[in-house]
Amino acid sequence: MFGLDDKTAFITGGTAGIGLATAQRFCRAGARVVIVGRRGEGKEIAAQFGAHFIQADVTDEQQLLEALDGAVEEFGPIDILFNNAGIENTGPTIEESGNDEFQRLIDVDLKAPYAVLHHGASRMRDGGSIINTSSVAGMFQLPGYSQYSAVKSAIISLTKSAALELAPRNIRVNAICPGSVWSEMLPPDHPEVDIAKVICPLERICEAEEVAALVHFLAADDCRYINGAAIPIDGGLTSGLGYPLLEKILA
Repeated sequence: MFGLDDKTAFITGGTAGIGLATAQRFCRAGARVVIVGRRGEGKEIAAQFGAHFIQADVTDEQQLLEALDGAVEEFGPIDILFNNAGIENTGPTIEESGNDEFQRLIDVDLKAPYAVLHHGASRMRDGGSIINTSSVAGMFQLPGYSQYSAVKSAIISLTKSAALELAPRNIRVNAICPGSVWSEMLPPDHPEVDIAKVICPLERICEAEEVAALVHFLAADDCRYINGAAIPIDGGLTSGLGYPLLEKILA
């Protein structure tokens, strides 16, 4: 069950965090894995677990096209497309934030994933699976997350549109919506850590490997009837108020 034998996976943002954990898991499940990232050391990272690395900035359309074509040339049509590369900008309110940082977020977290879908689908085998990385911030808002929440909400909408459009080819498109996850974007001293531990009913930060398990689930043929879903992996945050937060309020 949930084997990925003879599958080719293309993962953007695959040299760290959720992307790296997913690439490692896919390799263990038998997939041929191509990871794409900007890091010069990506080749060495990929070699540690048997993946193939292509250095590219997915915000550059020509580099993205070369990466996709390179993957197809190496392994044939893509079966699994994990559209994961992204950045975060949290903290400034709408009044405090500027257009330049918002444009950068749009370029990386919305326009680039759109380009991956636009160019990637034609290089996929029918019956494949696309997983887009959104965020619980696309479902649940907090002060200081306005730009990030807006972009991640758009990814959920884009996912649903793509799911409808690609259904005739039996290509499923789903989104994962992680809460706070330990990664380079969320170091231990990040102010979100203390907030997350209070508002999350499970009272902890998610591990990248736990998100990778959800991506694996959505990538496998066993889940071939899940399409157009935006699935939170947030420790129960979007379910309502948990005991930790209630106790803080009552105190």
